[in-house]
Amino acid sequence: MLTRWLSVIAFLGCIGWVASTGAKDNDCSNASPAEAKALTNKAAEQLERRGPEKAFPEFMDPSSDFFPRDLYVFVVDLDGRMWVNGAFPQAIGSNALAAEDNRGRRYIEEMLAIARTRGEGQIEYMWVNPCTSEYTDKLTFFKRVGRFVVAVGAYRAKTTQSAAVAPVRFQYFFNRPPAPFFRLPAPGAG
Repeated sequence: MLTRWLSVIAFLGCIGWVASTGAKDNDCSNASPAEAKALTNKAAEQLERRGPEKAFPEFMDPSSDFFPRDLYVFVVDLDGRMWVNGAFPQAIGSNALAAEDNRGRRYIEEMLAIARTRGEGQIEYMWVNPCTSEYTDKLTFFKRVGRFVVAVGAYRAKTTQSAAVAPVRFQYFFNRPPAPFFRLPAPGAG
């Protein structure tokens, strides 16, 4: 059942970014770090309240309240497995633990280490802005909810590198086919 849901989530995410005319918020301007932090808290509360089977599809729905401006939610588990990615649904199901920005920073690994010890935090790295398709500094806020870490990042206005000339390690992450989906952990297993 969950496999079907995750397939639907990935499909809707792809369709949403391609056909964003139906999105609730077509403004793709830079949101502030305060807006990113507020959306992180909202998504974490939603996950806690509704559980992953109901919250994850909402995080991927472009017509939901989880896509303001250039913000989107992504969720990884404590092992680095990507469960939700509103901007890059092709990453769902992959292990993002070794993901690096173009400076070599393993930001997911760092984020998870902080989430395990403190429960929440923030990290800055470079990432592709889905609105501009260019690498930009991004300040991401994150919060642990059980075995999951919910994150939302604000892109900085200054762009430093086109994604078209991105290092190979990024191209692999973005252009690979989705990994097979997997089941949610049993209740109480996280």
